[in-house]
Amino acid sequence: MLSQPAAQLLEQLAAEGVSPWLLATGAREILPASPSCRAAALLRGAVAPAADPAAVRRACDALRGAFAASGGLQGRVSVPVDPRSAHDASALVAGARTASGEVGRPNLLIRVPATTAGLSAMADCLAMSISVDADLVFSTERYEEFLDAYLTGMERALAAGRPLGRITAAASVPVGVLDAEVDRRLPESATPAGPAAGLRGTAAVALARQLHRLREQRLSGDWWRVLRAAGAEPPLLVWTGVGPWHVGELVGWNTAQAASLEVLEAAGARGGLRGDTLLNAHGEARRAWEALEGLGIRMRDVARDLEAAELSRLRQAWPFTS
Repeated sequence: MLSQPAAQLLEQLAAEGVSPWLLATGAREILPASPSCRAAALLRGAVAPAADPAAVRRACDALRGAFAASGGLQGRVSVPVDPRSAHDASALVAGARTASGEVGRPNLLIRVPATTAGLSAMADCLAMSISVDADLVFSTERYEEFLDAYLTGMERALAAGRPLGRITAAASVPVGVLDAEVDRRLPESATPAGPAAGLRGTAAVALARQLHRLREQRLSGDWWRVLRAAGAEPPLLVWTGVGPWHVGELVGWNTAQAASLEVLEAAGARGGLRGDTLLNAHGEARRAWEALEGLGIRMRDVARDLEAAELSRLRQAWPFTS
């Protein structure tokens, strides 16, 4: 059961335009199965591991009410394709088509790595009305490429006469592993008065604020206005692997936070939210980014290394054989 403070936190997040998602670990049951579980009623999405299509269908069906009530903006379930194909666009598209056909639910999100091949596959999938969650976005440069792929795919879908309102695109940012890696690279001799003081745990929030700003800028362009008039919805930003301290710091419109129930409980115990923390905060984010760079933390190197490490981890954990 979800405690009262945690339940109130989920309600506050929703009021701020943040969809609370479950970071699921179980492949047999992705969402809490009990109809009396309050979490099941308050959650608005899930990031799931590789799972049997039947389990994915059950999760999609559990969120179908949220999906319908929001006009398709919420109630999504993100499941991965084979990460061993991370650099093979055609294999990723084939995997996405297979998974979409096997699950057969409109609120399914196919999760692909945001590699160059993955973003190419994403554009192809969107053009075919397959909704996509591009994972492992660790830099502003990669997010720019995501937005390019999003616009390309949606333009192709529009040209093909497909209903754009039925297509969702999300970019997932693993904030927990990003903060952990940057903090690991900070000088170990840091003291409260040293150069790294106050910088631990700041990388993910700084990146999130910059990505939020980039999305605002790109959605002010002419092509976006054409797509919006045709029914397209803005791409979603999903913060994954959040810790309790991230929850109140990553609050912004049209975003989602994917966390475990344990993290949500811990975040609820920390107290309420303090409003939107992403809007118009890009200047502060840039200063934090520059401070990290000034200590020798090359954020492009961090992004490259984390992508490689996470892909290796996902490949090793993939439960299915060819």
